[in-house]
Amino acid sequence: MEVIRSSDQWQDKWKNFKFEEFTCQCGCGYTEIHTALLDLLQTARDVLGPLTINSAYRCSNHNDNVSSTGLAGPHTTSKAVDLHVSNSQHRKKLIDYFAPKVTGLGIAKTFIHVDILSSDEVPHRPNCWLY
Repeated sequence: MEVIRSSDQWQDKWKNFKFEEFTCQCGCGYTEIHTALLDLLQTARDVLGPLTINSAYRCSNHNDNVSSTGLAGPHTTSKAVDLHVSNSQHRKKLIDYFAPKVTGLGIAKTFIHVDILSSDEVPHRPNCWLY
C-alpha cells in the first residue's frame, strides 16, 4: 500500500499522527497521503519531538484557492506537507533534519514545506525556496 485514503488503512507505526491531520481543509473530507511521507514524518517525530501539521493533502480546488501552484501543486500529490514552525531555532532544527531527506523544501516564517516528489512528478526537484 503506497497511498492512504481511508482511516481503516492507518497503521500503528504512525502512532504520533492522526489520519484526520492529513485531510483536505476545504471541507471536502478527502484524504490522500503517501506512506513514504508518513514514515518520514514519524521518524522525524521520534527524533525531533512533536510536529504540528499545518497543511497536508489538498484537493485540486482547494489548492487552486490557497496556492500559486494552482490545480496540480505538490499538496495535491499526497507527497507534501507543511509543518508549523515555532521560532527561528525550531525552523533551523527542522531544516537541518529534513534538508537531506526531501526533494522539496520551502521555508517560511511560520512553516516549512517538505515534499518527496521526483522531477518526473513536478518540475524543479530537488529544490529549496523561500516564501
